Amino acid sequence: MNQTPRLLRLKWTEDLQNLILALSLALTLLVFWGPPLLGSLERPSAQSVLEQRQLELQALASQALDKENFIVPSGRNAPLLSRQLSGAAALQDLADVLQQRRNTSTTTDRDLRLRQALVLLAMDQPEQARPLLESLRPVPGQRSSSAEVILQQALVQRAAGQPTAVAALGNLGHEALEDALPHHPLYSSLACSVLELDRPFCHGSHRGALVRFILVGLAGPLAAGVGILLWLVQLGRFLWSRNRSRLSPSHQQPPSRTTAAPLTVPALLLFFFGGVVVLGNVGSVLTLVALRSWVQVGSSAGQAMATMLVYGAQALPGLAVLRWLRRNEGQSGWQWLQWGLGWQSFPMALGGLLLSLPLVLLASWTVSRLFPHAGGSNPLLDLVLNGRDPTALVFFVLTACLLAPLYEELVFRATVLPTMVRSYGNGVGVLLSSLLFAAAHLSLVEFFPLLILGLGLGWLRLRSGRLSACVLMHATWNGYTLANLMLLNL
Repeated sequence: MNQTPRLLRLKWTEDLQNLILALSLALTLLVFWGPPLLGSLERPSAQSVLEQRQLELQALASQALDKENFIVPSGRNAPLLSRQLSGAAALQDLADVLQQRRNTSTTTDRDLRLRQALVLLAMDQPEQARPLLESLRPVPGQRSSSAEVILQQALVQRAAGQPTAVAALGNLGHEALEDALPHHPLYSSLACSVLELDRPFCHGSHRGALVRFILVGLAGPLAAGVGILLWLVQLGRFLWSRNRSRLSPSHQQPPSRTTAAPLTVPALLLFFFGGVVVLGNVGSVLTLVALRSWVQVGSSAGQAMATMLVYGAQALPGLAVLRWLRRNEGQSGWQWLQWGLGWQSFPMALGGLLLSLPLVLLASWTVSRLFPHAGGSNPLLDLVLNGRDPTALVFFVLTACLLAPLYEELVFRATVLPTMVRSYGNGVGVLLSSLLFAAAHLSLVEFFPLLILGLGLGWLRLRSGRLSACVLMHATWNGYTLANLMLLNL
C-alpha cells in the first residue's frame, strides 16, 4: 500500500539554536562587523569638511558687522577681538584647512584651489595666491567654461596688481559668473571684494549668517554648560542623600525602576547577532541591489528615499526574529516595552541629553585631537552637508529622527538592556548594551562618543522606566546633529 511521504520538518532544538548562533557570530566578526570596523578608518573623514564649513560661516558672519570688505592686515598680531569681528582669524584658519584638505586629497580639486586663492587674495597675500591661480589655467583636452577662463585671468591680473582685472568680466552675465565661482556665498562675497564687482549676488550674501553662526557656535557649548550644572546638582543631591542615610539609617535610596526582560540570554544573542546583524545586513544588501539603478541615476531625493528604504529593510528581519523568539518562549503582547509616553517623557529626555552632552562632546574632542586625520565618519554626514534638495533633507530627517531612534531603542534599550540587567545587574547590563550600541554603528572613530551616548540612554531607561524617554532623547540628539549640518549647508 502506497503511503504519501511526509515533509521533513526541522525541529527547533537547543543544539540547532547554538549552531545558528555560532554561525551568526562567525558571520558578524568575519563579514558584517570586522572588515567594516577596520575599514572605517580608511573612509573619508568629515571632520575637515565640518571645520571648513564652520570657518566659512564665521568669515561670512563678519560681514553682518558692517565691514566694507574682507581685506584685512595679514598676520596674527591684531587684537583677538578685532580678528574675530573682522574675520581675519577665520580666513587664516580657513586657508590652513583648505591647504590641509588639498594635501590629503587624492585628486586635484579645482574648487579647493579656487577657494584657497580667493581667501589668500582677501588677506592681501597675492604671492601665495598666484601659483594656485596659475594652476587653474585650462589644459589641452580639459573642458572649461568661458566664464571660468575669464575669471581665472581676472584673478591672475589682480594677484599681479594690474588695475584692468575687471575689464574682461564686463561682458559676462550674472549667472555665468556666479556659476564659475565656488557655490558658497562667502566666495561670491570675496570675489566681489577682491575684483571690486557690483553684481546682484554681491549684495546680501551674508544675510542670516550671523544668526546661523551664533546657533552653530553657541548652542552646543551653552547646552554643555547647562549639562555641567546639572551634574553639579546631581552630585550635590547624591552627597546630601548619602549624608542623610548616614544620619538616618532607616532612609534608603529609591531603587531604579525595574524593566521586564523580553528574552533569555541565549535567545537574546540569537536575536541580536542572527536577526539584527546577519539577516538585517542581508535585507539591506538585497534592497540596495534592487534599488541600485535608481540610486545611481536618480536625484538626491531619490537617493535619500532609497537610504530610508534600505534602513527599513535592515530593521524588519530583526523585528520578525524578535517576535518569533518571544512566541517560541511562550511570551506575547507588547507590555514589556514599557513605552510610557506622557508629558513626563519630554523633560526626562531633555535632562538625559543635557547630562550626556558634555561627556559626548569631550569624548569627540579627545578623539579628534588624538587622531586628527582618522577617517570613519558616518557617510550620511557628507550627504547632508552637500545636499541642496529640500525633499532629500526631509527623508534624511525621517530616517535619522524617527526610524533610527525607534528601531535602535527597541533593540538596545527595550530588548538587550533589560535582558542583560536581569542576568548581570544594572551596571554591567548598561555597559554591555552600550558597547553593542557603539559597535553596531561600524565606526572606530565614533565608538567612544557613541559609547557614552549609549550609557546615558541606558541610565535614562533604568531611571525613568520609559522607553519613550529614550526614543525622544535619541531623536533629539540626531536632530541636533542634523540641524547643525543644515545650518552649515545653507
